[in-house]
Amino acid sequence: MCNRRRRASALRVLAPFAVVLIAASRHAIAQTPATPDPPRVSSDSLPGDVAWTPASTKNVQLGINFGLLQLGLGGFNVAGELRDHRLWLEYSHGMELTLNKLGGFGLTQAERDQNLHIRVPFTTGFGVGLTLLDELWLGAEFKAHGYQVNAPGGRVSRYRTYSIGPVLGYKYYIWKGLFADAYGRYWPNVATSLDGGKIALTGTSGTVEHTAHDFGLFANVSLGYMFRQ
Repeated sequence: MCNRRRRASALRVLAPFAVVLIAASRHAIAQTPATPDPPRVSSDSLPGDVAWTPASTKNVQLGINFGLLQLGLGGFNVAGELRDHRLWLEYSHGMELTLNKLGGFGLTQAERDQNLHIRVPFTTGFGVGLTLLDELWLGAEFKAHGYQVNAPGGRVSRYRTYSIGPVLGYKYYIWKGLFADAYGRYWPNVATSLDGGKIALTGTSGTVEHTAHDFGLFANVSLGYMFRQ
């Protein structure tokens, strides 16, 4: 009985202190500043990855560019391209190219040995590809080419070839949307309008057998402007 009285007396003494402790704890919790959530960092915006992530855009970009090599061959080439995120689409059209210009740079060794004159009134087609790293892009191109060929003093023969091949390029922005595009292309012939892919050309020095011209591997640089950059 005596123990019960002692416990009851102790509880009466400790009760005010318990009330004070509980009130103080609640006040401390209320005054503790909430820890803010860490900012979300997009994997595309990490400083270490910027130089190596594929270039992309939320909006569709439209661009136009002009090839420099075609100017050296006495002709002209214009290309329009569309970019949406990593997707790349292009249509290009070249005209009035003379492969004998630039010291016969555009001719094969056999064509130079035969002293042929080769003119390309048109080369046209489209490409599709993806941006790989930064502004490095890879695609495949489907092209049709028209030729006018003659041996010295002979009549002009006409034919067409069709090619499918890869293109690898890098786009460097000079100022705002103005860019230079350096690329390498491989355009092997997959079909031709010539029977057996060859034609006999007669000139003042006799008859030579001409194999349909194949652009093969070549490089070029273009200048252009990308809108909605």
